[in-house]
Amino acid sequence: MPKEKATDLTRLLRPTSIESAVLRLNPSTLSHAFGQQLLDGAAHLKPEFEMTLLPLISNRLQDPNLQRSNSGSIGLGSALSLFLASQKRAPKLIGEVGTYIGNSAAAMGYGAGMNGHAVQLITCDIHPCTQQPFAGIQLPKGSKTQVVQGSSTQMFEFLASKGAKLDMLHLDGRLMQEDLPLLRKLLKADTLIALDDCEADEKGHMNLDLLRRASLIKDHAYVEPFPRQLFQRWGLETRSVTGFLLPVESIKFTRQ
Repeated sequence: MPKEKATDLTRLLRPTSIESAVLRLNPSTLSHAFGQQLLDGAAHLKPEFEMTLLPLISNRLQDPNLQRSNSGSIGLGSALSLFLASQKRAPKLIGEVGTYIGNSAAAMGYGAGMNGHAVQLITCDIHPCTQQPFAGIQLPKGSKTQVVQGSSTQMFEFLASKGAKLDMLHLDGRLMQEDLPLLRKLLKADTLIALDDCEADEKGHMNLDLLRRASLIKDHAYVEPFPRQLFQRWGLETRSVTGFLLPVESIKFTRQ
């Protein structure tokens, strides 16, 4: 869309008084809007998701060699959310905290790969249950993944030493205070951030609070996990617990 036909919503997303607000956007309304656009805009990818990613996720969940008693993998709704968001954002470099059996990494890699360019993903876990999160999916030539057996701080230190800048970050583990100055080097204004377990007092909201207190997401808008009824647009009875931090510069008001 031409520039003259799009208006940045930065001002609308900043806090404003009730008296001056004509239209108020909150994490819930943004969730409905963002989720609906992702699902409707990627309707042509539904067969790809059902024939490739869905069986892969199911098989990994049933593989006794990939399980760990004190952990759980992402659900179908969260996997679909990550797949659609990465397809829309088209990240070339993805960072992830919390590898486990690699379902979230596969969802993001497969979604990003739909854009035809190589995907680089680095993920960390103290006790990863896989070293090949991309196994079983076809990705563009040059795509690769690296599993760091260690803490988020160790992974972020490695990335920072390489001068890396993340296009997308998935947090499926608790951040530590030591991570925050490193993230200041790794995050960009347009980095898309996904937060797992954004419900009640789970780790997603704890990570969100840490990022806010560190002033790392001043230019991002929080989007709640997509509601159950949105997934029915794809004929799925599921829910998501994955929230997003959308770069405000990526939210536009258009005439159509």
